[in-house]
Amino acid sequence: MTTPGHPAAGGPAPLDAETIAQLRRAVLVLARRLRRYLADAELSATEAAVLGRVYRDGPCTPGSLARAEHVQPPSMTRVIERLEQRGYLERTPHPTDGRQVLIAGTARGQEFIEESRSMRDAWLTAHLEQLDDADRAAVQAAAAALARLADLP
Repeated sequence: MTTPGHPAAGGPAPLDAETIAQLRRAVLVLARRLRRYLADAELSATEAAVLGRVYRDGPCTPGSLARAEHVQPPSMTRVIERLEQRGYLERTPHPTDGRQVLIAGTARGQEFIEESRSMRDAWLTAHLEQLDDADRAAVQAAAAALARLADLP
């Protein structure tokens, strides 16, 4: 059995403090730079993340959305309300539980997602092309692990 920061027998050694700091800095800077390429500058990073999650995962309850985005339900309710007021999300009745609603995207939300992703993908592609082959291969190899890391609670 492994514990955080301790590898399984024969597994890779834990990352050192400098590597952790380097990764943290790089992720924060990249996230900040990519946020500049949101199609609607009025949306916060949290609002854009919630909207993206709804389009990736499909209609979901506010509670499941809060858990997936690691925020408290009252905070998620406020985010949903702001996105609904702007026409990006809508509430629909839950098909099996009359006490619940599902949060679903709208055509305007889909347009935002497509435009923002296109702009951010173009920026990232252009910058990745500036790396040498070894660095691009390292980024490619790390992409899936970073996605799993981002989904951890």
